[in-house]
Amino acid sequence: MKNIILSIILCVMCISCCSNKYAAANLNGEWKIDQVLGTQVNASEEEMPFIGFQKEEARFYGSTGCNSFFGEFNTTENKNDITISNLGSTKKLCVDMTTEDAIFSAFSQVASVEYDNNNMKLKDNNGKILMELSPIAK
Repeated sequence: MKNIILSIILCVMCISCCSNKYAAANLNGEWKIDQVLGTQVNASEEEMPFIGFQKEEARFYGSTGCNSFFGEFNTTENKNDITISNLGSTKKLCVDMTTEDAIFSAFSQVASVEYDNNNMKLKDNNGKILMELSPIAK
């Protein structure tokens, strides 16, 4: 009985570890930014912040809800590590810069990516969630 329970526990651990394996290597598509630095994003459909990843070009793009942004990312094939670099953006004056400032602050700290069900989480070096993203249906 003890061996059966131990086997079940090991199987569950393996499945949970493998389900997120190589998450960074699979970045692609457009994702709505639902939460940034612990704050829920509330915006109209037209002003909803999003990020799009182009895996083949190792580039990303998106919108803070006011300004557009773009940059490059690097991943590690067998880890969930991600590095964001060469971040740029348009510079329109926005009525409320709170979400935009939080998004750019989060970008400067991103170190890893994790998938949870169909959603994505960008995390810092300590595993703290910086952004929660959901896929944009096409």
